[in-house]
Amino acid sequence: MDRSVAPGEDFYRYASGGWLDRVSRPEDMADWDILSIMGERVVRQVSAIAAEAGSGAASAPEGSPVQLVGSFYNAFMDVAAIEERGLAPLQDILGAIDAIVTFDDMTRFMAAQALTGGPGLFNIIGPSPDPADSSRYALYVAGQEFGLATIVLPVLALPEDDSRKQAYRRYVEDTMAIAGHDAAEAERIAALVLRIETALYSGMLSPAEGNDPRLRYGKLDFDEVQAMIPALDIGLYLDEIGFARPEFLVMYEPRALGALAELWQTAPMADLKDYARFRVVAKFSAFLDPAFRDPGLALSRALVGTARDRPRDEQVPGLLSEYLGHPSSRLYVDAFFPEAARAEMAEIIRRVHEEFGKRIETLDWLTAATRDEALEKHGKMVFAVGYPDSWIDFSQVAIGAESVANIRALAAFDLERTLGKMGHPVATDEFASRTTLPTAVNAAYQPAANRFEVTAAITQQPVFSTEMDPALKFCRLGAVAGHEMTHGFDSGGRQYDAAGNFRDWWTAGDAAAFEAEASKLIDQAEAFEALPGLFLNGPQTVRENMADVGGITLAHLALRTWLAEHPEQDVEIDGLTQDQRCFVAWAQFWTGKSSEDYIRTKVAADYHPPGFYRAVAPLRHVDAFYEAFGIGEQDPVWLPPGRRVRAW
Repeated sequence: MDRSVAPGEDFYRYASGGWLDRVSRPEDMADWDILSIMGERVVRQVSAIAAEAGSGAASAPEGSPVQLVGSFYNAFMDVAAIEERGLAPLQDILGAIDAIVTFDDMTRFMAAQALTGGPGLFNIIGPSPDPADSSRYALYVAGQEFGLATIVLPVLALPEDDSRKQAYRRYVEDTMAIAGHDAAEAERIAALVLRIETALYSGMLSPAEGNDPRLRYGKLDFDEVQAMIPALDIGLYLDEIGFARPEFLVMYEPRALGALAELWQTAPMADLKDYARFRVVAKFSAFLDPAFRDPGLALSRALVGTARDRPRDEQVPGLLSEYLGHPSSRLYVDAFFPEAARAEMAEIIRRVHEEFGKRIETLDWLTAATRDEALEKHGKMVFAVGYPDSWIDFSQVAIGAESVANIRALAAFDLERTLGKMGHPVATDEFASRTTLPTAVNAAYQPAANRFEVTAAITQQPVFSTEMDPALKFCRLGAVAGHEMTHGFDSGGRQYDAAGNFRDWWTAGDAAAFEAEASKLIDQAEAFEALPGLFLNGPQTVRENMADVGGITLAHLALRTWLAEHPEQDVEIDGLTQDQRCFVAWAQFWTGKSSEDYIRTKVAADYHPPGFYRAVAPLRHVDAFYEAFGIGEQDPVWLPPGRRVRAW
């Protein structure tokens, strides 16, 4: 802290000035904050677990987590064998590209990649709960994958001569050169990749548009979808994978097929094949010659200002998260998750959830009909802490000495599980997405399941410890949970009902009142200058900003209830009351240092605003924050009551 600064003058500086002065952002980290520090700890922990599993893999039972993780690790770490193989593991895929002549050939190739872990080429169709009936599956047109990570996709909308777009061109060129193409060929392929992906990206929803479920869940009859792109035989694609032909498709990316249709009408098949070659090489590059890593590091430096060139063993945790999430998470939980703390964490979250119910009952802007629906949704909301009650069984997957073969085997296993679910009621795999694995430093709400999960990896210092005082427990871990609960009722989440169905359960007047509250957050964000001349996007960040306000509001209320029941713990520590420590704990949770390039990238594409905004902006909507520090309307931090959000 920097207590020389008045909290009402600059609360960010007051709460975190000592850390900001003392701590330097590592040169190879674009963002450095509590979550980054915890993430680096988890990388080291999982790396050590994987190395230990590697030592014991040969003697471990076949299909056990130790054998699976250990064999995966050993294959990835055997650099000499990888270099000796060169591109041999991809030769059958590259040969299949050579054999493509017609669009039907390309369609079969796309399906084959979906079956065996290759890139999602040109069009991705897959299952997810039906938005109108979350108990059953529907098939979605989910859009296009790209050679760029999602967070930096807006690069494709930049002018051709922009340095960031040129950096992506160099990445493609360098990747293809390492793959064996001469300089002229690599340059030609890079140019066409940018041309193709720029065209396809033009058909994607913008980040702000993608934040609105109403734009994601349009349904079209199968024949209508097929008519949008005659060259792509969607029925053939589905048949090749094994999906039954549906009556309708959910248009998660409603404009994507139109952009693809135009591309296929204008681009020579030779260009599409070269694009496929690049995507295949890029998809599997992590498991090929280590030289393929260099272009990606250079691209990262160009886009976010820096890149972490991890030693090879520290690259394994990210790959395990993508491909062997549950087996590696089982080992992590056994080694690092304190079971004794799980019950206490669940109790804190239960108390925050209880406060939410009390809030809904007393909100005077809701009419009875909408309030009853909101209470039903709140009452049916479920949560889980740490890890799943039932782990996904990977024991039948053969993991051996060659990494590309391992990835393809894992992809086939995953698709077989997916096909096995079709035609049956939706069954939620707990802690199964990459963002909610027990090894992910995260928590997340799933609107179609009306459920949120708080992972094992985020329930560690400095977010949670059994030794913390109540203020820190509630206003870090509890606020994280409250944030996820509020997502069920934010600008997007409120459009789902108690069962997770996409349904309008609001009266017109209540919906208008909600939008008026949300507009306050939009206005607040758009007035915030993250960098000189760079302002936040209000509609893009409104859901996260509303969840932040809800999270800290509910956490503080739960803290006060706890302290009323345990007055002996309502004590000052280091001269700060429990209320004051609560709000300082929140601000410190979001304190960090970032490169300017990272901030620009985040503002352009991320639904989450920068941490230095989140540290203080939500607090300005909490009356108790002003009371705790004696902040008045004469202070810069003061937000007039009429501009404070009262949604939840």
